[in-house]
Amino acid sequence: MHRVIILVYHFPGIDIIEDTMSKKVAIYIRVSTEKQAEKASPEAQENDCRKYCADHDYEVVAVYKDIERYRLGRKMVEPSGSRADRPGLKAILEGARAGQFDVIVAWREDRLYRSYRPMVDVLDCLENSSVEIELVKEYFDRTMVPVKMWAAKMELDAKHDRFLMGVTGRLEKGKTWSPTPPYGYIYDEDTRQLLVYEPEAEWVRKIFEWRSQGTPIGEIRQRLVSGGALMRKKNKHLWALTEIRKRLLYAPYWTGLMKVKWDAETYEIPIPAIVETETAAIVLEIASRYKAYPAGNLRALALVPGRVVCHNCGDVMQVVSNKQNSHEYYYYACMARSHIGFVPKECARFVKMARIDDEVWDRVWRAISEPGEFEQALQARITEIQEKEVDAESSIDRLSKSIDDLTMERQRVITWARRKAITEEDMEMQLLALTFQERELQKELNTARLLTGHQAERLLEFAGDYRKKVMIGAEALNNTPITPDQACQLFEFRRKIVNEIVSHVEVMPDKSIKVYSVWSFEGLLVEDPSS
Repeated sequence: MHRVIILVYHFPGIDIIEDTMSKKVAIYIRVSTEKQAEKASPEAQENDCRKYCADHDYEVVAVYKDIERYRLGRKMVEPSGSRADRPGLKAILEGARAGQFDVIVAWREDRLYRSYRPMVDVLDCLENSSVEIELVKEYFDRTMVPVKMWAAKMELDAKHDRFLMGVTGRLEKGKTWSPTPPYGYIYDEDTRQLLVYEPEAEWVRKIFEWRSQGTPIGEIRQRLVSGGALMRKKNKHLWALTEIRKRLLYAPYWTGLMKVKWDAETYEIPIPAIVETETAAIVLEIASRYKAYPAGNLRALALVPGRVVCHNCGDVMQVVSNKQNSHEYYYYACMARSHIGFVPKECARFVKMARIDDEVWDRVWRAISEPGEFEQALQARITEIQEKEVDAESSIDRLSKSIDDLTMERQRVITWARRKAITEEDMEMQLLALTFQERELQKELNTARLLTGHQAERLLEFAGDYRKKVMIGAEALNNTPITPDQACQLFEFRRKIVNEIVSHVEVMPDKSIKVYSVWSFEGLLVEDPSS
């Protein structure tokens, strides 16, 4: 119930009676820092605001406060008057637009805003709602709103221009503002220049010295970790290999010139060199020996490229080469160490490509070449499937929807990580869990599809026909090629057969393999858990 005040005005022969209802008020309180709270404490502001409301017969329905640090992404920030993202300010403006109160009462105008962006939000709320603003210590003149907006915009533009001119001037003088200097350097606030930070610079010199002596990157990492080399911040991937390679290719270490791009211009900032030019030249010469072979060239030599997976790490093993003396060897290599910085204990690491390819082909050929065994294994699987009493059509709809839901959930997790709502580690764990769920659902879905439209019978007919076509070329497959062209044709024929049958190959820690089939041939190849 709102209090009703009856006002009676007496004029000669006339009595004018006016009914007025008390206004609903929301109080807003803000302090920028704890230091400011000592001068204008939240309690003092609230007491003054409540007294003001009592003197004007206002009804206080809410009190909004920005008096503590709040989280913005990964950072904790102070509720400065220049910030438009203050939780209390956003909440009181939303309440005003929703018509929850009639008046916003604040101690002073600078409690609401002290810069252009939050001021625009407040004034926009005034323009698009019936709410009013009243101040305890000052007078708020709504007619001055356009002038204040113009003045604030001019000041903002002027500050921006002064900033650009100041940065350009410092860069032209060879000075920088680097708050996060490169590893090995420290920023001097007085001279605004980068100085050598000896505790880090010493490790930079060791990295270059070790590499110039031919020490492998992995061994350098082990030496850094065992030696307690300084890191800028705690990181679960301590001294990742990619980080070491970046240090070895950072030219300012030996040129003494750091390039900074600013306002479409490139400036060269002189900084102290840390590494000797001769040492850097040796390191660069070593780096030039390692060519980045085009993926297509190496993959063309492999029977199952992109389908070999490390059982422990779950990473697809890439085709790499290694030249020893005059011979070049090819491997399937697990690349987990390149992005986590170390080799997991049970990692398959690398296996010779010829060994994997030969064993995969041997298993595939045995699966399709034995008379009747191929069809019998397939028929046994189909019979087993047909004996299951399931409602295939409804299962397909249900499972398809579940897989779509998992896809949407995957996108939500990625979005959360991009917005810094969750850590990258949390994202990886959630995506891994979703992958396992999707594999199981996909397996059920493929099984259900075999039960619809006589697909099982058609699969048997296709498989038998396919085997006959393969057997026609059996003589060519078993003969030793004479010319390079024949060898190429034989290899492509084999790879085509493997692509039709093999879904992926898992390499175990002991280098043994498991071959998973697109179909499910009990006793011939292992059933693909993702199908």
